[in-house]
Amino acid sequence: MKYNINQTHIIKTIKELFSKQDKKLQDIQAKILSQIQHVEKLNFAQNESFYWLAKRLKLKNALPHTRGWPMSPDILLKLHEYIASVKPKKIVEFGSGVSTVVICDALQQNGFGTLYSIDHLEQFGEQTLQNIKKESLEKFVDLRIVPLELWQDEHMCEDKESVFWYQKKLIEDIQDIDLLIVDGPPGVTCQYARYPALPALYDKLSPNVQVWLDDTSRGEEKEICKTWADKYDMDIKYFPLEKGLSVLTKRS
Repeated sequence: MKYNINQTHIIKTIKELFSKQDKKLQDIQAKILSQIQHVEKLNFAQNESFYWLAKRLKLKNALPHTRGWPMSPDILLKLHEYIASVKPKKIVEFGSGVSTVVICDALQQNGFGTLYSIDHLEQFGEQTLQNIKKESLEKFVDLRIVPLELWQDEHMCEDKESVFWYQKKLIEDIQDIDLLIVDGPPGVTCQYARYPALPALYDKLSPNVQVWLDDTSRGEEKEICKTWADKYDMDIKYFPLEKGLSVLTKRS
């Protein structure tokens, strides 16, 4: 049996295979390069925000960690600028930490105002309290640390037995809230973990309140925000920060 081998055809086929392989490698390299550039851009934005935030702060000690779970420098900068400009008298935040220090610094520079900081983790709450004391900012914060309890009111989560939220007794005495910051509880607590914040506090909000929901680059937080806006007749403004920020305001 004779085989008719066309050398030209074989060479052409090999070139085509290598060409395809090169194209795949080029695509992979392009994707890696794009990701590196994206990360560099994000890091630069956070470094830039941290630089301008540090210039605004009047702290004596280093700012607590701002990577991972804590609020990112870009939202902390925006938060400090907002408080300095609008000068809210009463602020409530769910989830204490570096944000607590930044808010209290802004209130101290304003010369008035109270932050009600709500947390359910004693370890993080105590660390926040120590950071506040080191800066002598205690007069500007009312830090309340109590474990979560079963939430028995309306919720987006269908499994009602798994829904836990902050204890209502922590917020019973608070009225006329000018700024509400929702950065807790953690998403691992239950599905739509941060939803109860507005149902629990809506009647306590001042007419010109702003509600800030962090982490709205995530799907659950986006859904929470949309549901809040529809139910309470509020407008949403989204800011494409590192983790996403949505700000809700009451419609006229």
